[in-house]
Amino acid sequence: MSAPPKARLTWRSILLGLLLIPPNCYWIVQMERVRKGPYVTSISLFANALFVLVLLALVNAAIARRYPKRALSPAELLVTYSMVALASGLCGMDFVQVLMQIIGYAAFFARPENAWADLILPHLPKWLTVQDTEALKGYYSGYSSLYQWSNLRAWMVPALAWTGFAAVLLWIMLCMNVVFRQQWMARERLTFPIVVLPLELVTPGLPLFRNRLMWAGFVPAFVISLLNGLALFYPSLPHLNVGQYDFLQRILQSKPWYAVGWTPVTFYPFCIGLCFLLPVDLLFSCWFFYFYWKAQKVLSNAMAWDATPRFPFIDQQVFGALIGLAIALIWTSRGYLRQVWLAARGKPSELSNLQEAVSYRAAITSIGIGVVLLVLFCRLAGMSWGIAIGFMLLYLLISFVVTRIRAELGPPVHDFHGVSPDLMIPSALGTVGARPQDLSMISLLYWFNRAYRSHPMPVQMEGLKMAQMTSLDSRGMVKALVLAGIVGMVASIWAFLHLGYSLGTAGKFWSGYSYGTQIFGRLQSQITAPVPPQMMERWAMLFGLVCCTGLSAMRVRYLWWPFHPIGYTISGSWSMNLVWMPMLIAWVLKGSILKWGGLRLYRTLLPFFLGLILGDIMMGCLWSLIGIALGVETYSFWGA
Repeated sequence: MSAPPKARLTWRSILLGLLLIPPNCYWIVQMERVRKGPYVTSISLFANALFVLVLLALVNAAIARRYPKRALSPAELLVTYSMVALASGLCGMDFVQVLMQIIGYAAFFARPENAWADLILPHLPKWLTVQDTEALKGYYSGYSSLYQWSNLRAWMVPALAWTGFAAVLLWIMLCMNVVFRQQWMARERLTFPIVVLPLELVTPGLPLFRNRLMWAGFVPAFVISLLNGLALFYPSLPHLNVGQYDFLQRILQSKPWYAVGWTPVTFYPFCIGLCFLLPVDLLFSCWFFYFYWKAQKVLSNAMAWDATPRFPFIDQQVFGALIGLAIALIWTSRGYLRQVWLAARGKPSELSNLQEAVSYRAAITSIGIGVVLLVLFCRLAGMSWGIAIGFMLLYLLISFVVTRIRAELGPPVHDFHGVSPDLMIPSALGTVGARPQDLSMISLLYWFNRAYRSHPMPVQMEGLKMAQMTSLDSRGMVKALVLAGIVGMVASIWAFLHLGYSLGTAGKFWSGYSYGTQIFGRLQSQITAPVPPQMMERWAMLFGLVCCTGLSAMRVRYLWWPFHPIGYTISGSWSMNLVWMPMLIAWVLKGSILKWGGLRLYRTLLPFFLGLILGDIMMGCLWSLIGIALGVETYSFWGA
């Protein structure tokens, strides 16, 4: 019996996605930089993209009632959603928003006191940075216009150069996703929790909206956000504090317990709903290892080990764990990768008859050529060959692991602050004798390495997963993602520049240049006060790697083993402070439901938790639109 025909990509879904990308990028910059949140791209399920999908689904359902043939199919809706989501990731907190804060910062804020004109500017490539201080005045102070030729000319070359760099990077990621798609979706059958709600929203007839349990979750979450928003305008109204109340630090004020640090308790409704979609064992591992890292801090303080700065080097341990997890994943996939290699060479393989979006030969070739192009780009910018190769390979390994974490665990957050190659390479190798050109280029690459919350690679893989679930030809999804990547980069840069020249990134922006302060302050310190290789930090990296590979080995060998290496890896991140309590709540609820009611009860109650997500996000996004329209501060449902 032949397989059912694949749905084909339609131009109307592409056109709709392209039309929605620029206003979405504008909206994101307004929320995350001009205003005080919500920070919609710091969570795995981008709230703005989900908001757009809900509106599209409702309008499409109304059209389907009167003009069934004109309504969009589920596959078309998901193509549009995937395009908006990918562009949102590019415009997010850890991608273009960082780029736009650093490429003009050094030139504009160079002063005789900091000596940046001699110390830093000579080592920054002019074709990658903006050094026209006259054009930058309006960008930082506002009351100007991007659309003056002098301003456009100053930004044109750096914007085009970085867009080309990002296009190659996105294509490499997409090809990596194509290579691992079959392994993760068909062989391991990973759950992809983040796509559950979008798939429910495009089901014909919208059965989710006719489910009473969904409304039982939607209404309280919606009302909490509504009341908290109204309480900002009318303080006499009641409000419910669902985020960031730290009572533990108030209680533990004696040595060594005060070393536990910031441990906020949160009850974000959308976060509890998202966590309910996660596997129970991974939920347990996340909150368990969160307190494992806290215990390390307490023990270090008790033994006075924290007299050494940054001890116990949690960031370095997490970096080692990321590399260990990458090694473990590649090792356990070695049989599959052998089949991919055979198929790419045109030899008999189990994968020979598969129709991938990009052939395995083309994907592997593209990855190789793409890495060479990125390394050449860095070399032209002044970086040495070895540093450029090491940096790019480390970044792609981290990207691979982040994508796997999203596919298997689907956590609400995965920031990995402080574990990027721009920090770990100087930490491991030291900066004594380092070339200023290397340090400067590493600093410029900070724009896509500050953290990994809005990482585009998991969004691409989830797009391929949704294409599989809706029987869409994956080649069509790849074309849509390529277009969204290019247009998304251009629209993101435009949105930041447009608002910057209008409002002033150092004027009316809530946070418009702080990343530049961070990175060039660090670069100045690296050049003027170099440090040798940090041996203890190297050992911490090795310790994290050994622990993670050990957990992976135990996980493979013993089915009953409760500790998951992904939980160990992700729980040391800063954002885990905000979600450990929702994860604990979801672990108790989901574990109890599965134990006493089984899968049947779980599936029955699932709409309630999807309602929590929808209610919180819909009202939260509405508040942001109200604030932009009226020019007032409004409630932020997520303040990461």
